[in-house]
Amino acid sequence: MDAASARVLADGMSAPDPVFPCTLKADRESFTARHPKVTADDEGARILRSVLMKPESELYVERLHDRVERLTPSPGKGMTLPAYLHNPHGGRSLPK
Repeated sequence: MDAASARVLADGMSAPDPVFPCTLKADRESFTARHPKVTADDEGARILRSVLMKPESELYVERLHDRVERLTPSPGKGMTLPAYLHNPHGGRSLPK
């Protein structure tokens, strides 16, 4: 999780159409409390988080979501996500 978040951050910032995702460092206890099916293998992990707070950001949400989703590897292409982290709507994102 930590390495994947770091890669999305680095790839997003260096892309031709850059996007600057935000990461948050979650300690082992906080992360596993929210995701008990994940086996912790380190003291913590960086996770991607949303930082769209201004009302005018609403106009940019779809585009930003698409950019970040394209930076995220699909299972079978470098990262395997447990089935419960996928949503029932066919992707890794929340339903609209």
